[in-house]
Amino acid sequence: MNISARNMVKLINPTGQYQTKQVTLARRLDALQGKSIGLIDNTKPNVGLFLSFIEEMIHASCAGTQTHTVRKKNASVLGANELDGKVQGVVSAWGD
Repeated sequence: MNISARNMVKLINPTGQYQTKQVTLARRLDALQGKSIGLIDNTKPNVGLFLSFIEEMIHASCAGTQTHTVRKKNASVLGANELDGKVQGVVSAWGD
């Protein structure tokens, strides 16, 4: 089979070139009791109900746990910076 250059298709990767750095995941909390947990609202429909349910579960099962809810401003501002230094763990709503 003879393939000529004019029958070839050139594919281009639109993402360009980038470098990544491998990092380790944050260590899991050993328990939630007595900790402060951040809840990040991603502004999707019904996420408030979902996070309220998660918050109720945390308070019912983990005595002394505090929760702090922040609402994501837009796609580039996650709201996590508002929780910096205030919480030991985060529940972040994701998806559509």
